[in-house]
Amino acid sequence: MWQAIKKFFISGAPGIKKKPDIDVKGLEKKTKAELEKIGRKVGVELDRRLTKAKLVQQIKKSIK
Repeated sequence: MWQAIKKFFISGAPGIKKKPDIDVKGLEKKTKAELEKIGRKVGVELDRRLTKAKLVQQIKKSIK
């Protein structure tokens, strides 16, 4: 029983989503399609018609 409780606290509670770890420094080197995928992981729907700089800015804003 203690192992189950220990596992609960180590792995996190079920149903609680952790934000994915995103390397903010490398975002400028990604393509627009890659930025869109990263945005979806973070929970932001990006419009690829915007400039790359604006897409990076939206991702950084949503991570904070």
